[in-house]
Amino acid sequence: MNLQICVPYEPCPFNCPMCIARGRKVFENLYETYPARYFEELKFHITKETYDYFILTGNTDPTLNKQWLNDVSKFLSGRHVELQTRNYNLQSYDLRHIETVAYSISTLKDYLKSWNFRKTERTNRLVIMLTREFEILNSSNFNPMGYNQITFKKLQMSEDVETNEWIMQNGMIDHTGILEIINHYNGTDVSVRIDANCQDSHGRYEIFREDAQIYKTWEEK
Repeated sequence: MNLQICVPYEPCPFNCPMCIARGRKVFENLYETYPARYFEELKFHITKETYDYFILTGNTDPTLNKQWLNDVSKFLSGRHVELQTRNYNLQSYDLRHIETVAYSISTLKDYLKSWNFRKTERTNRLVIMLTREFEILNSSNFNPMGYNQITFKKLQMSEDVETNEWIMQNGMIDHTGILEIINHYNGTDVSVRIDANCQDSHGRYEIFREDAQIYKTWEEK
């Protein structure tokens, strides 16, 4: 079981058209109003439950709040901490307490640039959002770009009508090439998998939101 820890909300400049967070409720920012209580609650929950990994994520990009990122990652130092981000310029960030950096990309242009994204000395994951652009990929032309983990992520419907319309028009239909790639890298040093439903939290993770409360699903309000 993992714990997804949400960054306090602020408008996201990346404006990804397939963003599943669009339209979600914004919760109270306890980190800003009562930081001591925020970390007391976090300590209580991570002591009470046995979590394998701690995922820094949210309804906006975690790197937008650098102080929160530094404080939370330092608080979790020594544990398995993963940063999920769309920010490809992390040169000025302190990643000492981050075990895994997971970059999300949704275009071939970003895929070709991903070789140059900052990597850690530990685990680096490339999360490829399966838009129709990536239907050209197959086992012959795919390159892991220096990452030791690759996740192909199917697009998920959200609570936002516009987002869902975009997904219907641009989501990948033919997954033949992706399945070829997964089979090709089976048993190698590069872990390649497909995530068909990242929103299904049952038995996989719980969510620590901005209000310092635990939620079982993203839909729970």
